[in-house]
Amino acid sequence: MEYTNTRRVFTDFFPPPKFLQMKSAGLDVSDRRIRFLYFKKGKKGLVIGRFGEMQIPEGIIVSGELKKPEELRKVLRAFHEKYGIEFAHVSLPEERAYMVKMETPDISGDELRNSIAFQLEDYVPIPVSEAVFDYSVIKKTEQRKGYVDVAVSVLPQNELKKYVDMFTDTGIMPVSFEIEAQAIARAVLPRGDKGTYMVIDFGDTRMGISIVSGEAVRFTSTINVGSDTISLAIQKHFSISPEEAYRMKNEKKISKSAGDKEFFQAVLSTISIIRDEINKLYIYWHTHGMEERGGGKIGKIVMCGGGANLAGLTDYLSASLKIKVEIANPWCNVNSFENYIPEIPANEALGYASVIGLALASASDTKDDTSV
Repeated sequence: MEYTNTRRVFTDFFPPPKFLQMKSAGLDVSDRRIRFLYFKKGKKGLVIGRFGEMQIPEGIIVSGELKKPEELRKVLRAFHEKYGIEFAHVSLPEERAYMVKMETPDISGDELRNSIAFQLEDYVPIPVSEAVFDYSVIKKTEQRKGYVDVAVSVLPQNELKKYVDMFTDTGIMPVSFEIEAQAIARAVLPRGDKGTYMVIDFGDTRMGISIVSGEAVRFTSTINVGSDTISLAIQKHFSISPEEAYRMKNEKKISKSAGDKEFFQAVLSTISIIRDEINKLYIYWHTHGMEERGGGKIGKIVMCGGGANLAGLTDYLSASLKIKVEIANPWCNVNSFENYIPEIPANEALGYASVIGLALASASDTKDDTSV
């Protein structure tokens, strides 16, 4: 059986009519901002139809947990009024989900879904009656003939209901939900690549780390260190304003050269924490993870998110961890740069990785538009 990716189970919780899927955008709601994007078909592949973003006031969402639902609804209503988005594929934070690998008979359809449901309580601390799950068939098992390995994402039903409810009376209807790490992997890893990679989403308030093998997310973790943490370290070290710290972060480089040496000292403790946390997960994967969750050795680390723009960070991590670390290309499955240059600047596009992945999931349903 070849790898297949199915998103039907999360969608079954809130099933949309087929015609709605044809008009939907990718929509990511994070702790600090909302972003959307959708594609249309141009003459030589996909091109951006529209995109945009809006800030979310601090404290409404914290570490993926919705703290102030009514305040978020106000933001979503304003977002709808500004951009006219009506239907959306929405990302879910991996902090609230469980990612497991299980073995099932080599079956399909409802039989496969029922087999997964029957085993679910052996893998996650949620009664099957209170769980919503999504799954990807990875491959046939080498140990048992007639069985397949399945990567399963599990979310408590009440958590998903919170995300459904938060769109009530906003003018935006979610037509599907997907774990953020899965959407990011779809954007930054070339379609058809069966290798094993660590994917890092370096956001404002946290760093999401996933391990993807055979086009399936096998493991996720979150570190509560983000780009804002580095800005705060710079601000304290140099006794400067938040605005000056932000400017310096975007102008300086992580380097021991004369011009950047003091900047390097200012951020060293923070980036050392990042390095050590990544190394822990790297070691875990190669000592336990591969056996428990399936997959191979990590070939390289791919970084996205706004924090990945910090000059010199990938070089520092690569030298420290002794593994290739590179900036992601979130357009790798959209179009060739020879055919099309996206309107979103490269440094900003890194923050759109999850939105691009969500939009790619529905791109096959978009109508042809050869005006571009």
